[in-house]
Amino acid sequence: MSTASTIVAEARASAAAESLCWICKTNKADSGEHKTKRSDLRAVLGSPSQEQPFFYQDLHRLNSPVKSLDAKILKSPKFICAYCNGTRTQPHDRAWEYMSDWLRARQPPLKIGGFVRGDRIFRHFTRREMTKVHLFFTKLFGCMICESVATGHELPIDIGLFSKAIMTGRPHPEVYLRLGKCDGTIGRTNLHCWTTEQGSVLAGWLYELDTIAVSVLYAHNGAWRDRYYAWHPLSGSNRFTVADFRYMKMARDAERKAAQ
Repeated sequence: MSTASTIVAEARASAAAESLCWICKTNKADSGEHKTKRSDLRAVLGSPSQEQPFFYQDLHRLNSPVKSLDAKILKSPKFICAYCNGTRTQPHDRAWEYMSDWLRARQPPLKIGGFVRGDRIFRHFTRREMTKVHLFFTKLFGCMICESVATGHELPIDIGLFSKAIMTGRPHPEVYLRLGKCDGTIGRTNLHCWTTEQGSVLAGWLYELDTIAVSVLYAHNGAWRDRYYAWHPLSGSNRFTVADFRYMKMARDAERKAAQ
């Protein structure tokens, strides 16, 4: 996509976002959610400045300077209201902030194939706090769906169920999480969506934070429910199996093997 078409797409997204908040469906959408949580960026990268910016890149932009953690480029278009982005979902944000800090400080560090137990992270009210983490990623997922729709990519996913989960404080029945290691990338991948031969809709994206990552999965009608690696608040377990999301390393290893 050219720079010009990228600007047009973003303009369309911003225009489409001038509507009601997708969560409460009542207030004007006047707040942009950070694509990567602000506290995560600060913890891993520090705070950029005019003199010492850090650089943002995606499929359409290369090394764009970022001089503030509140820069527009770090946020989704305005699809939610200030109340939902703040008061309503603040407990979800704080639960993930605590879990994120715990995972990055964990000793020994995460080991691929190892396990992480939610009750070691949240020693009190484990199920409640883990549900809040689930709802944090449900909010980010909902914003990504809105972005896709606003730029002309219709998805066969009901955004209403994402709204209902956040409004009621109950888990989305079709959103699952996986925990894993990544290889230094910070940010989020694109949202990928596909339909299986059986007609089930699957979708997913990756939240990457230096050495840890969370894979956020959508499975219509619970297609991942019986997979041991996909965690859900209603699965009866608070244990994650640590997956390998070091895709850059995998690519390098594949190149070396092919060259041999």
